[in-house]
Amino acid sequence: MLAAVMAVGAGWFFLGGGYDRWRDEQSVADACDGTVPVDQVPALLGADDVTGETEHTVGERKSPDGASPPVICWLDGASDGYSDRAVVRMEWRSQAWGPHVLSGRKANSPTAVLPVPIGAGWPGMMNPKDEDAAATVLLDCRNKTGPRAGDSLSVFVTSPGSRTYKEAAQRVRLARFATQTAQAAAHKYGCDARLGGRIERVEPLDHGREEYPDAPPLDETRGTCAGVRPAWLITRAHGTSAGHAPVEDCLLVDTKDRPLFRLSAYYGTFADDQRLKTYTSKKLRAITPLLSDFLYRAEAACPGSPRQAVFTINHRTHDDTEPQRRYARTALRDFAERSAARHGCTNVKLL
Repeated sequence: MLAAVMAVGAGWFFLGGGYDRWRDEQSVADACDGTVPVDQVPALLGADDVTGETEHTVGERKSPDGASPPVICWLDGASDGYSDRAVVRMEWRSQAWGPHVLSGRKANSPTAVLPVPIGAGWPGMMNPKDEDAAATVLLDCRNKTGPRAGDSLSVFVTSPGSRTYKEAAQRVRLARFATQTAQAAAHKYGCDARLGGRIERVEPLDHGREEYPDAPPLDETRGTCAGVRPAWLITRAHGTSAGHAPVEDCLLVDTKDRPLFRLSAYYGTFADDQRLKTYTSKKLRAITPLLSDFLYRAEAACPGSPRQAVFTINHRTHDDTEPQRRYARTALRDFAERSAARHGCTNVKLL
């Protein structure tokens, strides 16, 4: 009798869709080796029914043990298309493929987006990526021995979701999802990293514009542009708040409201990527979304790794302007020294 009841119950479980729901829920719980915060997925995607898929082969790179980075996982809602999807990618700094590409950062235009810091002490940033948004978290491993000694873990999350990122609450959802995934991944893969706190606010995403009539005077600027001196034609600036973002930008605005110079700082794996593209062939640089035609470059020594931070200044040519090269070097030094100090880096050198 008991066996018959169990058989009937099992039949209803399968016919009623119970097995499919269990399988979908399990696929989300297993996504990216179980590091995804399952309880946050429905709110982030705006979907109740979500499935997950994970791969340990990314391009031609494979996980050395089948359960560690590189890894990519997809979380999809039930709707057609990709309107409610999140994509999570992870990689080690020592084996990085292309952090600028994975983070959605397009740096080859003075009017391109400026990343905003995730905040709450997290070494991360968020920026718009086409119609989506991308969140990036870099965790330095403090391990003294073993394979993760001196390494860092990069976590990239891209998601359109069904809600706009103009909403403050949706930006916070993505930031919390990314940071909690990074925290779980660091524990899972043995990266002893310093973490941040609970995120309560992420400033509005900066989509970039051709003109900045509301840019404040340089001597009143805060955040990433603070401390940069004015010059002829350059008296105002547009930047973001200063935090622990792995990429920082500052636009120097001319008297016609146009961004004339772009200052950028790169840390960790982004600095590695920028230096690689700088020192390799023009053919390679041409297919990457990195600025390679900057006027000047600087570097600084950072703790936790022998690798260095990279700082650049790029000039946007207009018909009526020529680069003020002496000022460009002064502005780069002002920007680099203050950015480096915030990140605990020293010995800024202009190259």
